[in-house]
Amino acid sequence: MTPASTERAPSGNSIAILTATFNDWESARSLIPLIDAELSAAGLEANVIIVDDGSTVPFTERTFFDGLDPAAIRDIRVVTLTRNVGNQWAQAIGIGYAAESVTCDFLVLMDCDHEDKPEYIVKLVDAARANGNKIVFASRQQRASGPLFKFFYGLYKKLYWVLTGMPISFGNYCAIPSPLIKRVAGVTEIFSNFPAGIMRARIPYETIPSVRGERVHGETKMNLANLIVHGLSGLAIHGDVVGARVVLALLFLVCLIVLGVLGVLSLKLFTDVPIVGWSSQITLILGVILLQAFTVALLLIFLALSGRSQQVFLPAWDYRRFILGVRSFPLAAPRRERPVRPAP
Repeated sequence: MTPASTERAPSGNSIAILTATFNDWESARSLIPLIDAELSAAGLEANVIIVDDGSTVPFTERTFFDGLDPAAIRDIRVVTLTRNVGNQWAQAIGIGYAAESVTCDFLVLMDCDHEDKPEYIVKLVDAARANGNKIVFASRQQRASGPLFKFFYGLYKKLYWVLTGMPISFGNYCAIPSPLIKRVAGVTEIFSNFPAGIMRARIPYETIPSVRGERVHGETKMNLANLIVHGLSGLAIHGDVVGARVVLALLFLVCLIVLGVLGVLSLKLFTDVPIVGWSSQITLILGVILLQAFTVALLLIFLALSGRSQQVFLPAWDYRRFILGVRSFPLAAPRRERPVRPAP
């Protein structure tokens, strides 16, 4: 196949599907017919953008396209990065590329490992069309993971809500309406954690319920350690808010300790109730620990606020620095123009 451009004006049914992969070409290849079947049945069209996150196993055109006969996917573009940068960075770079180089009505972000089920693509697009100028995320109602992973993921969601004041129950799987694509590409925080970045930027969003799928090929890379790193990166985006909430919580504890000390002194000075001798030492130790924690929380706030004045990476501006090359492979012939599908 020869690289070619298939750009045209959006018709209301045109979708770009963006996914990133690191050596997982088998999963990406097996996902294409599933996506095509869903889109074809709904009368939609798509370009698929695969961000090659510095794979050590090269993309093989002959193996990948052997037997493919799509009806709804017009072309597949492979955006090769200069090095491995991780899923969140790869996706952000892909968003920057799509914002400038792809014309579509909706940009759908999804993982290529089949954990984001293709059957929700049409539902996400329909919901995004019905909700107007909002991103629509697939909210994870069920996960196909082990009990330990589910426990820590549930703990992370509760901790995220306590420290930021915002609930989170979704990942990257979403549909972005065309007017919001360039806005999302201007959010620097999506390099670290896409959902947290969207919330931080106050871009309007909605969710629809979904069930997390199971990986078909290979093993998932999201283990417990990666979950912790991913969760901390999400909290770091809200560093100033997290720091402020921690400071308030510590001040509340300080007030409780002061009240406790006053109570102990009152008992000692004005009553005959015996006081344990080491109570004063325990109170002093707690006070020192709280003072140290208070200082750390303040430093966290100042670091987060000072970081706002630093030079940052923006996907819309800096994506080119990470792209080694782009290959476009035309597949299905463009369909005739259709009227915009009404919201369900």
